[in-house]
Amino acid sequence: KRCRHKAVVSTQSTGEKSTVAIVTFANWKWFESWDDKPLKRRGDDYDRAKKLIGQQMIDQTCRLYPQIEDCIDYVDIGTPVTNNHYINSTKGEIYGLDHNVTRFSAENSAALRPETDIPGLWMSGQDVLMCGFTGALFGGVLTSAAMLKRDLFSDIWKLRSAYKPPQKKE
Repeated sequence: KRCRHKAVVSTQSTGEKSTVAIVTFANWKWFESWDDKPLKRRGDDYDRAKKLIGQQMIDQTCRLYPQIEDCIDYVDIGTPVTNNHYINSTKGEIYGLDHNVTRFSAENSAALRPETDIPGLWMSGQDVLMCGFTGALFGGVLTSAAMLKRDLFSDIWKLRSAYKPPQKKE
């Protein structure tokens, strides 16, 4: 089972803060021996492994986006074990259901919908649609649309089309 490993990089440019989240796959077996150790006290070997993988991720990101290299002011690296601690996953997963071919089969896609067989119980978030922030966002819209029995995507499109940005004051 593969799970995600992430590093968060905050950058600063022109006085404004930006955040970069770098997410990659990591094999659970690389970290499972530290799963029963307390947060911040997993030992030097764990810290070295985490730092090595995190630094490789940052180095690769800086190769792809060299403009951020001199702007990094804070780095926080998490591992699958970190995910277990904070979100109570079992093997470091951060995206809920596996996103493989079986997950997106017609049968599973039909079963993973906002409505459930329990009256008043609705499902929302990334597992209703697809993984990540955008999947969770659209999963929320799908659930709201189902609850309201309304085409919220059309509503959103109409609002976007009607929006006029405020004029800049001089």
